[in-house]
Amino acid sequence: MKHMSLKIHAFVILGKHMKKSVLLIFVLFSTSFASASDDAAAELAALKSQLKMLTERLAVLEAKQEQTATAVTEATTQVTEQQTKANKEDWTSRISLSGDLRDRMEYIDERGKDVRTRNRVRARLGIKAKVNDRLNVGIQLASGSDDPTSTNQTLDGSFSTKGINLDLAYFDWNLTDSLSLIGGKMKNPVHKAGKTPLIWDGDLNPEGAAFKYSNQGWEATAFVFSVDEKSGDDDTLLTGAQVLKSFGDTGFQASLGYYDYLKLKGNTPFIDGKARGNTLDANGRIANDFNMVEASAEYGTTWLDHPLNLFATYVENTAADDENQGYALGVNWGKVKNRGSWSVGYSYLDLEADAVYALFNDSDFAGGETNSKGHILKAGYGLNKNMSFGLTYIASEQDQNKANQVPYDRLQLDLKFKFK
Repeated sequence: MKHMSLKIHAFVILGKHMKKSVLLIFVLFSTSFASASDDAAAELAALKSQLKMLTERLAVLEAKQEQTATAVTEATTQVTEQQTKANKEDWTSRISLSGDLRDRMEYIDERGKDVRTRNRVRARLGIKAKVNDRLNVGIQLASGSDDPTSTNQTLDGSFSTKGINLDLAYFDWNLTDSLSLIGGKMKNPVHKAGKTPLIWDGDLNPEGAAFKYSNQGWEATAFVFSVDEKSGDDDTLLTGAQVLKSFGDTGFQASLGYYDYLKLKGNTPFIDGKARGNTLDANGRIANDFNMVEASAEYGTTWLDHPLNLFATYVENTAADDENQGYALGVNWGKVKNRGSWSVGYSYLDLEADAVYALFNDSDFAGGETNSKGHILKAGYGLNKNMSFGLTYIASEQDQNKANQVPYDRLQLDLKFKFK
């Protein structure tokens, strides 16, 4: 019994200890679960915080990306616009316009004819384009008629409209730094000492092709010009060459030229059939060929702070036996440029009947005829920038190889405007 009681007591004690152990285990498990739950909540809160930060950072990155894309687009657009503008500016910089207008009052007194007064205008408008670094082209329109030595238009015809013609249409191709090829209807490439119109009128623009060479004070020109094209016969051509030498800083230069007309003899004088002083045969045709040798000398300096130019030119037609020589002497002083600037000039011309082909020499001197001699006086004054007044007086005589000469006087008063 006693042993039974001890067993029961021991069992009770063991039961108490087991309850404590179970309770301790439960508490431990409860604590572990609570701790795990707290850790999970903390981790979840941390993940949410990180997710929020990442979301905010992503939004910032997207905003920056959008701003960058916008800036790139704007920059690209700006560059494109600037490039387009630059291209346009580059295109316009390669195009230049130039032109002039001259209003002239003219008085002509030729013996045996009534004194004539008339008002004439000359209008020219040109465009020049730089095609590339080596090639330029030019086009110019001008008033006047088909006269090769004048673009003047007389104001008459009951206020009728006036004609506009193609005065220039050429290309200028720089083959090298020293050599160029010019083709089309061009400005006269031949040098004229003192700009004297002994052989070539100042408004003459020949047609064909020319080579120009320039290097170390030397200039050379060689050309072939078409005077008259014929479908059933050989064409009339003008071929020639000129060499010009400048002697350093001395202001002195000299030139030598040779000009040969092919198939000119035997033709009726071109344009209007007028001889203009040249010798015609019994059939009214040109009696001589024209193979002209020209020599000129020119000296430029400064006198009393104004440019001074002295010049002389001699020409001889080796294809004619007589009446085949001509010469010009002259001086120019000053230059019209701006308001108050001025110039004066004098030249003397003596041109025998067959020294030059008369269609292409000065159309004003002696009425545009050879077989003449006389004086040319000129003066100019700058009224304003690109605006000037000019005066020209020509006192000449026609028919030098005849018993009686014909006085021919001409006075021109010009008002000139130009732009470029």
